[in-house]
Amino acid sequence: MSAKNLSFEQTRDVAKTGTIDELKATILDVRTAGEFKDGHVPNAVNVPVGELGQALTLTPVEFNKEYKFNLPKHDSKTEALLVYCKSGMRTKMAIQALAKLGYEDNLYTYSGGWDDYSKQV
Repeated sequence: MSAKNLSFEQTRDVAKTGTIDELKATILDVRTAGEFKDGHVPNAVNVPVGELGQALTLTPVEFNKEYKFNLPKHDSKTEALLVYCKSGMRTKMAIQALAKLGYEDNLYTYSGGWDDYSKQV
């Protein structure tokens, strides 16, 4: 995996500030839509891991139309992507899919997931 892992405190700060290492951050929850609806990290957006592979083949315009946000480009020097799920398993799958598309320097993960985050807030 090429993603940098963040702690709860770092993830909480990203949710508050919208930035990671001075990069504009998108927080991507890869759980199901139902899980997302039941609770999520503040300011997170949702693309279930089961849809992610297909979603990543969409053009930026198609992606925005379907998911209502812009996915940072894999080679962006100004934007970052922070991925999490419930406990870390789906995050690993998402990170692998994103890494295949060249995400590396701007890819972050919160492996504690919603299980950990929800216990600490």
